[in-house]
Amino acid sequence: MAYSNLNADKLYSLLPVYLRERDVENGEPLRALLGIIEKQADAIETDIQKLGENAFIETSENWVIPYIGDLVGTTPLFDENQVRDGNTAGELFPDLTGPSLRPSIGLGNRADVAKTIYYRRRKGTLPMLEELARDVTGWSAHAVEFFELLIWNQWIRNHLRPHSTGTPDLRSIEKMDRLDRAFDEIAHTVDVRHISQHEGWHNIKNIGFFLWRLHAYRMEYVQPRRLGGDGDFRYHFSPLGNSAPLFSRHRREGDETGLATELHVPQPIRPVRFYEDLQIYNDLQVPRPGFTEFYGLFNQETGFNVAPAPSFHVKVDDDPILADNVICRNLSTWSQPPDDKIAIDVELGRLALGQDYLPSNKIEVFYHYGFPANLGGGPYARRAWLTRTELSDSVLIVNGSGEANTFPTINDALNQWVANGGEDTIIRITDNRTYEETIAIDTQPAGGNFLVIEAADETRPHLQLDGPMTLAGDRQDFSFTLGGLLIEGQIEVTGSLGRLRLLHSTVVPGVSIAESPPPEPPAPPAPPAAIPGPSISAAELKADGSPANTEFSLELAFSITGPLRVPVHSQGIYALDSIIDGVGQDAIAGTGANQHGPPVNLERVTARGNVHVRQINLATELIVDGLIRAERIQTGCVRFSYIQPGSKTPRRYRCQPDLAEKIAIAEEEKNTGGALDPLEEKDVRARVRSRVKPEFTAEDYGLPAYLQLSLGGPPEIATGAEDGSEMGVYCHLKQPQRESNLKIRLGEYLPFGLEYGIIYVT
Repeated sequence: MAYSNLNADKLYSLLPVYLRERDVENGEPLRALLGIIEKQADAIETDIQKLGENAFIETSENWVIPYIGDLVGTTPLFDENQVRDGNTAGELFPDLTGPSLRPSIGLGNRADVAKTIYYRRRKGTLPMLEELARDVTGWSAHAVEFFELLIWNQWIRNHLRPHSTGTPDLRSIEKMDRLDRAFDEIAHTVDVRHISQHEGWHNIKNIGFFLWRLHAYRMEYVQPRRLGGDGDFRYHFSPLGNSAPLFSRHRREGDETGLATELHVPQPIRPVRFYEDLQIYNDLQVPRPGFTEFYGLFNQETGFNVAPAPSFHVKVDDDPILADNVICRNLSTWSQPPDDKIAIDVELGRLALGQDYLPSNKIEVFYHYGFPANLGGGPYARRAWLTRTELSDSVLIVNGSGEANTFPTINDALNQWVANGGEDTIIRITDNRTYEETIAIDTQPAGGNFLVIEAADETRPHLQLDGPMTLAGDRQDFSFTLGGLLIEGQIEVTGSLGRLRLLHSTVVPGVSIAESPPPEPPAPPAPPAAIPGPSISAAELKADGSPANTEFSLELAFSITGPLRVPVHSQGIYALDSIIDGVGQDAIAGTGANQHGPPVNLERVTARGNVHVRQINLATELIVDGLIRAERIQTGCVRFSYIQPGSKTPRRYRCQPDLAEKIAIAEEEKNTGGALDPLEEKDVRARVRSRVKPEFTAEDYGLPAYLQLSLGGPPEIATGAEDGSEMGVYCHLKQPQRESNLKIRLGEYLPFGLEYGIIYVT
């Protein structure tokens, strides 16, 4: 502990009193000298303290970790300290809490180095290999010795394997549902092919590592979306009203000698497994606990038992629904359960109430949903992305539960903002409820320069807009920020604004994805689908005909949005780690027909639809599933991106499929021993272009694997970023590096003669 931390004048106070008195008489020069010495002593003591801490992996500085790893002989792995994605977010958003706005990818060498000896003591055992896979990838993992799942001829003198007979139990629907999945128990014939994602699993020497890349996000006190009008028994767990599977809660497998089970991994809950879960519960003796392995209370309530690790739960009029009153049912056709029951379809994320629960004034659901990353807002940690409260004049809290000193609606908070003279204000929403409101903001009379509407850390409120959210007023020095919100509707800048910022938020592509009630028979012919308007738009002209929004900039970070329509004369669009989904339209364009949008800076962005802009200042790790038309191509740069053939862009550097075409042509010329003629070169380019193009696991917003690159897609895109990661919005996850980490460690710890296969489940 340093001197200056205890007493700023510790050395001086040790002097005799008569010396201090004489020093005071002479203007305290001795005190000043000892102060300088004390600062140096403090620096030396701090350095000595750090040297002591650096001797231990638990307390050492990051730069020491490789040296400790070298002492125990471990191979360095990729970790988040090696990420070099630039600091554009820090430059754009200096008013955020920070200190770092870089996303945490959950990869660190510290734990790997610390557990090196621990791993070596258990080297080659299956539980150790499974734990190793979890630690070095940051994903949930399950290891399987496939020789245990081979069919064996039984012989009394040999080791009997009664579970390895050649006839599966067809009566067990639950076991058959797990066939050829991670937790399969059915014996198979040998497969001599090389082990891979879909084949070659079952062989004596094979060990499979099943990995789950999707995360399960916990939602509490959410208002489910009713399908019809008042009194309807049909609900979706999702507040957006779309069908999406419920996920099981991720739990860390704590037994170092055991293996992960289906309860330990984040994945869609299988209906058969949930049905069996309820059957086991109903077979228990009365009194039953009220919860199952999947269903139960998330939080403590008087008179009820809290489930150890629940995945979902339902409350009606503040009363918890116990597992005794829950049934598993296929609700694809929406059938009402018995009067005293509620039916849950975990595959579609649907809920049906029995007649005893109708009409209900208040229904709340607790559940987990799946998604690839901390993106678009959600119940994840994003404290660094909150606006610094000391910069504001007031902080207004919104909470729909009616807590004291809070506002029940966003409009109530906005009215208070107006009453306060429009001072610099942060409106912070502290729950996950749905706010059905009409929001119209006039910045003209505001006395301040910014307004922020943001969700509190680890919350995701849902704004169901009745009409577009409008921003009026001629205030080109005004900044408006939306953070951590799920917005179902549109945002229109009808006046002139300085900055519109979308941080860790979603403006639902296509405006709404809510499902409509099935038509009564006979079904009328379906009307043609209406083309949804843009998610975010800004006015081009003022009422007097002069240009509007000349100082306007639209800034997106870790957000999801639909089409963007911004005037060409605006300052620009800045998008970082975001999705811009055109939903069948142009992703980015101007406000009028066939007009270009403003200059853009796009970093680690996935865009679906054509992009029409004045110029591209910088585009890096970009995927555009459509044509790009830049009006000015003399300035700017596009690098490490997928650019659809036929696009008009500034100079490109290591972009696809251009780079793949050059490599293929060079290889073809090498094989033929000469230059290709134009027809041959055209044929080679066509083959490459048909192969090297983005493929996604799911293309519709609302599905768990939304715009996640397909496993069968081209490696040129999956590893085409500057650091070898994937292009597009999920570049920051560094998934190729995670897989590389696992391969390095398996090369060190896998027993000799065995082969491993990496199998992605999600």
